[in-house]
Amino acid sequence: MKTIKNSLVLSFIFLGIIFCNAQQISILANAGMQGLSYKINDGNNKLKIGERIGVGYTYFLNYHLAIITGLELGAYSNKTTLNDAVYTTDEIDTEGELFEFRVKTKGYKEENKFNAISIPLMLQYRTMGDTQFYFNGGGRVFLPFGQKSNININQLQLTGYYADVNAELSDIPNHGFETFDNWKSTSKTKLNTAFALSAETGLSFELDDNIRLYTGIYIDYGLNDMQKKEQIKKDVPLINYNDNGYSDRQLNSILKTNRISESAKLMAYGIQLKLEFGQRYRGKGCGCY
Repeated sequence: MKTIKNSLVLSFIFLGIIFCNAQQISILANAGMQGLSYKINDGNNKLKIGERIGVGYTYFLNYHLAIITGLELGAYSNKTTLNDAVYTTDEIDTEGELFEFRVKTKGYKEENKFNAISIPLMLQYRTMGDTQFYFNGGGRVFLPFGQKSNININQLQLTGYYADVNAELSDIPNHGFETFDNWKSTSKTKLNTAFALSAETGLSFELDDNIRLYTGIYIDYGLNDMQKKEQIKKDVPLINYNDNGYSDRQLNSILKTNRISESAKLMAYGIQLKLEFGQRYRGKGCGCY
């Protein structure tokens, strides 16, 4: 945590320096597949379409090289589906008896959404001329907030299996065993700050002496796990056992269980547009980009 805080402080200091010496200012917008990428036991996970907007600042090093930073706001989401299965945990009922709590799901779908402020720090290479090829390489820091999981299940069946009498109890609501159709619930989860490698490439076109249009593609590849391990408890059920009924109960998000078999990393890729405003880089006796 201390390392993360120190990195953020240094990033903001560097951002301030670039602000003061920015030679060009840009506005950008992109859209593509953006969200959490992970593998899950007994299911599938797919990225969904998201977008990002922001402002950028360019500091020239020479005709071809520049440092780029800025401030961006993005929306990220992914959709997880679970195979129809039975998930079990050991519980104790109101009589003090041990039993196997069984959660049977059909048609489980979970959509995870979050927003993030991102700070890029990239080195740009560009060719010269009215139409230019460019390549940006570097990284981004993502500060996530507003995470929310929307969970939908076609059918949720809660039963209890008592091994000592070899009996599975169901449809006894006052003991917490019942069946629900079209169950919907929400869950909120805190996410870790993300660090990602980033790359952008494409073509830029001169629209005016001080305006350029950038078109291209981008990719962000997360380096660290955004799932907070302290929120995960071993054998967390999809829904906690409750012998008083489930009318106000919330399901546990996939992000709070140990069903994710690898790190939940940020992944984003798609197309990007950017308008850049400001003076050209001027070397000795030259007024070209």
